Amino acid sequence: MLDSPIGDRYSHKQLEDIWSNLSKIKWMRDLWIHLAIYQKHLGIDAINDAGIDEMIRSKDSIDFNAIQEHESMVKHDIVANIHAFADLCPNAKHFIHLGATSNFINDNVDIIRIKDSLLIILDELIALFNVLKDLSFQFIDVPTLAYTHLQKAQLITIGKRFTMWNQDIYLDIVELKQCINDLPFKGIKGTVGSEDTLLKLFNNSHSKCDQLNTLLRNHYSFDHQLIICGQTYSRKYDVRVFQCLSNISQSLYKMMSDFRLLSGKMEIAEHFDEHQVGSSAMPYKKNPITCEKICSLTRYIMNNSNNIANTYINQWLERSLDDSAIKRIIYPESFVLLGYVINESAKCLKSCKINNEIIHQTVDKHMNMIISERIIIEGVKCGYDRQEIHERLRECQVNNIDIQSDPLIESIIDLANILKNPNDYIGRCIHQVHEFYSNTHF
Repeated sequence: MLDSPIGDRYSHKQLEDIWSNLSKIKWMRDLWIHLAIYQKHLGIDAINDAGIDEMIRSKDSIDFNAIQEHESMVKHDIVANIHAFADLCPNAKHFIHLGATSNFINDNVDIIRIKDSLLIILDELIALFNVLKDLSFQFIDVPTLAYTHLQKAQLITIGKRFTMWNQDIYLDIVELKQCINDLPFKGIKGTVGSEDTLLKLFNNSHSKCDQLNTLLRNHYSFDHQLIICGQTYSRKYDVRVFQCLSNISQSLYKMMSDFRLLSGKMEIAEHFDEHQVGSSAMPYKKNPITCEKICSLTRYIMNNSNNIANTYINQWLERSLDDSAIKRIIYPESFVLLGYVINESAKCLKSCKINNEIIHQTVDKHMNMIISERIIIEGVKCGYDRQEIHERLRECQVNNIDIQSDPLIESIIDLANILKNPNDYIGRCIHQVHEFYSNTHF
């Protein structure tokens, strides 16, 4: 059997359990049990209590070898599971899967697992948000050099930068909550979504068709019921889910990419264990390996959004089967990887080292540039021409000449009493951080 680093090197126990074969079969059997219970409740006489009791007792008695033996003969995984379950429940054999299709099982099992997985991702993302929030306030008033075009710009605070990253995480949380809320339970819709089989089972009672779907939806704790579908729920829902996963991955990638850039400037560093080795050849190295790993894995998740988009557009008419195989792969992998990288991001940020000495040195070294904007503003207030001041500053700074050697600039500095205290040049960063967090509500 092929060994996979997903679940080994990159693991998330809760999400692995949700997407395991064991979990899938248990959900399949749970659906068959409750389908039968509610059909009997709505008057289907062919269903008996003895059979339902057998199904309930046998739900967790799963023999993978028996299922595989059936599948080797019938070449159909759902039919194989029906036979294996029926072998354990002789009194239920004649009504298991009554009025249902394979995608009553596949789609409902998937949508249950997708929702459970998204709820876990939501919890992990909120935990990451809170880590960044703590860091935002811890460093709310510490000046640091900001970069535009990866070139030296003006000052912000370290806390403001953490908040910029966190604003993206907040957008992902809001979007994710909406996606979870909008997920519909498919229910039982028949071979092409018309509910014809169900209608005939209930002797043309539309009311009982609706009641059965409502009972199933409520049992599995969904707020919405799918009304329109073909044989499957529209794979557009899968596209939306993967867009959420991709958007979260993009935010993590951006944040960790920024971390890597700042690491290269020696301003921030990942935690480095006492016996950790950074390079097999260069003993002095302390590479940002966690950030690099997160960037690598999030690229994989982002690319799966293209895979699912291509799957959706190839669902011909009421459905084709080319969605099944790829969904078996990319849903478990993407969820496990995303849960893993969110946790790794939180751990990396919690334990990161801010190099205050380097940051202070960098800020002090560039104060002559940082005060440029204030010199321009104060010079205009004093009656000088803005463009002339700008040109004089540009000539000095581009040619690495002390700006105070220019008499006009020197006079503005003296007249306006312009000082080089970094805290005077962080603008409204502190206010912005407070305002952002006062307006974030989950």
